Amino acid sequence: MKLKSILFTLTILCLGAGAIPIETNIATHANSNQSQNAQLKLKGIPLSCYVSVGEPSAGEGPLILAAEFTSQYWADVSLKYADAGQFDQAIQLVKRMDHDLIPEQTKVTIATKLAEKKQYNRAIQIVQSINNETGATEKARGLAIIARQYAKAGNKQQADRMFYQALKYARSLNRELQQYPLAYIAIEYAAANRYKEALQLANSIKDEDSRAMALSGIAVEYAANGTFNKGLQLVQTITSEYEQSKALELIASQATISELTQLEKLTFKIKDDTYKAPPLAAIAIRYINLGQIEPDKNLEKTIVAIDPGGSAYYKLPGAYASKQRFDDAIKLINQMPGNEWQDTARASVILEYARNKQYDKAQSIINTITSQSGKKKAIQALAQGYAEAGQYQPASEILKTVQPENNIEAPYNRQHDISLVECAAKSVAARK
Repeated sequence: MKLKSILFTLTILCLGAGAIPIETNIATHANSNQSQNAQLKLKGIPLSCYVSVGEPSAGEGPLILAAEFTSQYWADVSLKYADAGQFDQAIQLVKRMDHDLIPEQTKVTIATKLAEKKQYNRAIQIVQSINNETGATEKARGLAIIARQYAKAGNKQQADRMFYQALKYARSLNRELQQYPLAYIAIEYAAANRYKEALQLANSIKDEDSRAMALSGIAVEYAANGTFNKGLQLVQTITSEYEQSKALELIASQATISELTQLEKLTFKIKDDTYKAPPLAAIAIRYINLGQIEPDKNLEKTIVAIDPGGSAYYKLPGAYASKQRFDDAIKLINQMPGNEWQDTARASVILEYARNKQYDKAQSIINTITSQSGKKKAIQALAQGYAEAGQYQPASEILKTVQPENNIEAPYNRQHDISLVECAAKSVAARK
């Protein structure tokens, strides 16, 4: 399980500014008394531009990272189409992905959205199309998610049928490959409020890591469904500090102020600072979002002390900035070491300045950055802020100031960003 965390971290670093949370702006307009979809946008750019401009160059490096980079590009676009209910386009874009896992994960997410809209048969077809060799875990998870959606819609018979199919498929795999699929199915039982079956299945899993993951997910579902104390009780039975950390981090994102106090106490019992820091950061962010100043400031000091690299708390500055607490955001960024996490944190604050039309302050921060990679992320964040406001000309101009980091990757990616902005400008002009 630690390997999965490391791979996710590598993905974030490889995607650069893409690690900043993406915002989707969906506008509609009336035409002949019918509401129609207008331009669907990703980071202020119409989705149609992402399709027409195409994927950026991944630069030099291992082919597997190139496949991950370009497939994630299409996954982001595909899922925004799915969010808007444009499933045909979303599914078509999956065909452009050549990574082993990302297209299978994207199919499950699309299937989930279809099932939420009660388009069950189509959701099942998509999940059944998942490759058995590379996506067995995703296929089992997808079938269980559809079962959960049936259960939430009150259709117990169909829920039972789909859970049975998910279990049958998972148990048809080689024994060593069954563990994680069964863990995901257990979590979906819990999401369907069928906790007895969830716990029975989870506790029957032989592999310790998979069993811990299942119990972690069930604990999160307990907390999400109004049984917070049961969730915490279950977390305390988990032997893996990694899975304890994951559960507490997710539970924190929706906790009340009084519940956060309980979460803090439990989190401080984790011995390994590597696993202690992420849930503490999540608790601090929740305090920020709830407008609680003193608790989050006290937590911040602890988090910085146990996570000097900033990998656990790099989202904190952006959270401060989103609540107009820019001074706190800048102060925290200045405490971070000069690394990728500081670059990402700073870019998130610049984006919030831009969203508040404080372009001069955003630019003044950019002017102080000395590293080329850090400045590139910062400029892309400011350009995104301009694009979200429909100001494509200044977005294009600021992107042209990005300096190449090498002779292959940067010029192409810079031109790709510029091409997206220019496409957006033309698209807006054509609609006038």
